[in-house]
Amino acid sequence: MTIYTDGSYSNQTNVLGYAFCVVEDHTVLEFSNAFILKRGSSTIAEVVAVIKSLEYCKKNGIQNPVIVHDYNELPFFAFGYRKCPPSMYNFVKHLQELTKKVRPRFRKVEAHKDNEYNNLVDRLAREAMQKLITQKEQAMKLSDN
Repeated sequence: MTIYTDGSYSNQTNVLGYAFCVVEDHTVLEFSNAFILKRGSSTIAEVVAVIKSLEYCKKNGIQNPVIVHDYNELPFFAFGYRKCPPSMYNFVKHLQELTKKVRPRFRKVEAHKDNEYNNLVDRLAREAMQKLITQKEQAMKLSDN
């Protein structure tokens, strides 16, 4: 099973979006969401996308998925080869716990190139982020009236 992951973060609105898609036997399942995270980053968004995909695997009894990503540091964080910044500690700790249980393999692809599913999760993460930003803006407008 192959799972593509990506994340996006807006520093101006503190909104983190993530997405992953599960690709198996010509079937594609898409997942995306967004939430508010003060002092987040695009790096945290990338890690969250993998965490959410591994939580999906754990819940569904999936072992040894191939995680396709476009952020170089992910496997280093997942396997504890690289120390993370303090702002990422809890996310990376959770990533490492899931990695031990699900045992993924990681494959890096270039961002924004001709990879259909990497482009898909990039778009889905941005759309989820933008949707929440729009909802926040509309809520603020309503409260101003």
